[in-house]
Amino acid sequence: MSDRTSRATHAHPRVLAPILALTLMPLTDQSNAETRMSAVELAQIRVTAVKSDRDPFTIAESVSVIGREQIESEQPTRLGDLLLDLANVDIGGGPRGAGQQIVIRGLGDERILFLLDGARQNFDRAHNARVFIDPDLLKQVEVLRGPASALWGSGALGGVVALTTVDAADLLRPGQTAGARVRAGYQSADRQWLTGGSAYGLVGESLGLLADLSYRHGQDVRLGDGTTLQNSSFETLSGLGKLTWTPAPDHEVAATFQTFDEHGKVPSNPQIRGTLDDLVDRDTRQSNLSLRYAYAASDNPWVDFSALVYTNWTDIEERRVVDRRRDDTELRTTGFDLRNRSVIRGPANLLHDVVAGVDYYQDTAESRRDGQPRPSFPDAKQDVLGLYLQDEISIGKRVILVPGLRWDRYESRSSGDVAEDQNDSNLSKKLALTFMVTDWLSLVAAYNEAFRAPSLGQLFVSGVHFTCGRGCANVFVPNPDLKPETARNKEIGMRLRRAGLFQPGDEGRASLNLFRNDVSDFIEQLVIFAFRPVPGNPGLGGVSYFENVRDARLEGFEAELAYEAPRWFARAGYGLTTGKDMESGEPLGGIPANELILSAGGRLPSHGLSFGWRGRFVAAQDRVPAGVEASSSYDLHDLYLTWQPPQVKHQALRLDFGIDNLMDRDYLPYLSAIEGPGRNIKLTMVVSF
Repeated sequence: MSDRTSRATHAHPRVLAPILALTLMPLTDQSNAETRMSAVELAQIRVTAVKSDRDPFTIAESVSVIGREQIESEQPTRLGDLLLDLANVDIGGGPRGAGQQIVIRGLGDERILFLLDGARQNFDRAHNARVFIDPDLLKQVEVLRGPASALWGSGALGGVVALTTVDAADLLRPGQTAGARVRAGYQSADRQWLTGGSAYGLVGESLGLLADLSYRHGQDVRLGDGTTLQNSSFETLSGLGKLTWTPAPDHEVAATFQTFDEHGKVPSNPQIRGTLDDLVDRDTRQSNLSLRYAYAASDNPWVDFSALVYTNWTDIEERRVVDRRRDDTELRTTGFDLRNRSVIRGPANLLHDVVAGVDYYQDTAESRRDGQPRPSFPDAKQDVLGLYLQDEISIGKRVILVPGLRWDRYESRSSGDVAEDQNDSNLSKKLALTFMVTDWLSLVAAYNEAFRAPSLGQLFVSGVHFTCGRGCANVFVPNPDLKPETARNKEIGMRLRRAGLFQPGDEGRASLNLFRNDVSDFIEQLVIFAFRPVPGNPGLGGVSYFENVRDARLEGFEAELAYEAPRWFARAGYGLTTGKDMESGEPLGGIPANELILSAGGRLPSHGLSFGWRGRFVAAQDRVPAGVEASSSYDLHDLYLTWQPPQVKHQALRLDFGIDNLMDRDYLPYLSAIEGPGRNIKLTMVVSF
């Protein structure tokens, strides 16, 4: 037996795909339940957020995975719609998709790292979403809670959201070499129509091809209080082209192109209701191009190499309605990630699973206003080089120790010499421990560090922030002396997983993670208004700038329970996060309220039916700093049903029906300035050929 095979049979194997499919998403992934209804073999799941194939039973960090089945049954319009059922993961910014922002354990915006098929997604602009993609293109969504710079470098203070797109093999039914599908859907809250189609197949036994195109058109959203959110309509066109090729045994090549185009008339800040004065015609275009090569030597456990090269760009064009002023904003990220994984057998029953790599990326920001440079979003570049090493050490059959280390160096510069260039480096460390007390109980502990380099906008922003009358303007002052934000997270927890509890084929699962995350040198925007000259502004109006202002502590826990039986299931999750300014002792703003998530449902395999209920019970948020309004508690209830009748000849039909906010509640999430959507009836039909 080879080292690689031996490693796979006792800790986190690639051959344990059925077990991974049942356990990767303790609460919200319904794929384990639904796939029991069909004869399709469970697909292998790769946990890209931890840069190796892992069984969550052995992972010290808190990781959740949403599989393809849940993505389809949820019928999401935006990425945020998929994450609402995860403990300590919240969506802020209001109902407009252009303004939705994901918050993990109280941290959001640039403090969350997004990956698409392994490529960094670094676009960030105040009050705007980070990633634009139609969720129907996704095979899997992974959420890693907590700092993760030892693997991923700058940006992962709050966590990592890793997205994986579908390929031809995911859509082909058993025995198929070519196929197609068409889909249509409707949602009542915004009278949204969805149409789309895809074609996919295999050429020979080594080449897989996929092409997908989808179109959505939604009107203004109806809110829970019965009113309509003006200027929330949209049109989106998204596409995916993918090639996977196995030119020889152990070799694999994949090329992916994904694009998203959205048009709508929205406020320049889509997170507020807005007025006619700040209304803009907005076109948002985001595209991703990546090429991956992988070589996993079947006869050499020391060689499992992958190389990823990518480029992605986001371009936002806005024309202000009142005067047709035109703003163009673009951010491009180009980079590569080279890594190798080696399985090495050591002395004294030690087994090392070593991941070593180097990655590099460059962010380039450009902005224009009526064709001229726009100082408030400066032209600038940032280069980041990272070297990382992680060793997963199995000590016997019960203990896994995972030390990790990463060194990053970054350099930021503005093309207009607005301020001095900045360059710095950072060393991020991690240490994780898993002790498998029995085959069904494991105890975990972890220490993880993270940092976030100041963004180009924070370093080099200049120009007018806002006007205050004739001869009065508040101006931005660049600050090239900003220090990176840093985080140090301590975490302990437990995992339970037991099959055959009450009947053959059932399984019970439980997990608990308690954390304390100490974050230093928070970067915040300071606005100083003055009717006299101040340093940086010789006129009236004062200055605005970014500064390292405080240290913070975030702590809490997430607990999850699940029971799966062949014909029914029940799940529960609870998330709690508190935050405190360590200097003033005041609570932090922007910390989500405590939330309990429950779900239950059943399956009728002989009829191709599955159905269920979800309930979200959100507590009032009264732990708020002075001057910030507290929020009220609320509860939301959803129903869903999936019908997959027996296949007729060469066609397969799938119908998904759902009702979100069944009781038509009027509610205002703490992280939003706009009420949530009202009752939303959803129906999607997919026909595969």
